Amino acid sequence: MKKNTERLLGGAFLGAILGVAAGMLMPTDVTKKAKKTIQGMSGDFYKYIAPQIKKLKSISETQYDAFVSEAVKKYGKLKKLSAAEQRALVSEAKKSWKQIKKHLK
Repeated sequence: MKKNTERLLGGAFLGAILGVAAGMLMPTDVTKKAKKTIQGMSGDFYKYIAPQIKKLKSISETQYDAFVSEAVKKYGKLKKLSAAEQRALVSEAKKSWKQIKKHLK
């Protein structure tokens, strides 16, 4: 009887842990909406920085990262973005380095 109780409690505990982990990994409506908002902002942000990048013609990845960080600060003030939105926008813009690099050649 004691062995069955221990197995039941162990299984319940494992199930609870897996349930919590699955809940944390599943995107919620809020995270989906936030991601969509960031993607929309990034399109507008690229329009904002495109003329500046075209003038540079050649730029390294580290220079691009620094440029993006500064440009997001200016863009964030202009559009009144929160610090979290600015961080997300910087992260999204830095991911696009390989695409930007192709267009600079």
